Amino acid sequence: MTEFTLLTIITEDVLAPVIEKEIEQLGAKGFTLTSVTGKHLGHTRDNPWEGENVKIESIVSEETSQKILKHLQEKYFDRYAMIAFSHPVRVVRSDHF
Repeated sequence: MTEFTLLTIITEDVLAPVIEKEIEQLGAKGFTLTSVTGKHLGHTRDNPWEGENVKIESIVSEETSQKILKHLQEKYFDRYAMIAFSHPVRVVRSDHF
């Protein structure tokens, strides 16, 4: 097994196509996108006009994770509903990442 970093981004679905391109440009080799629901500080996005939330996950190196997190913080955190975090993971098929 090889250690990598699991990067998780939860944000508005309208941003997904842009975020997908940007994380690949910053070094991610791929990602998984899932529609998600949740609640934060008493606010639930359940109005169809607001769109959905998505979770974008990518297994990357720690260096790539830090580049992506810095980019997201600088470009999106102040203007969009977004949370991003990472943690170490061990993968069996390391040649995929």
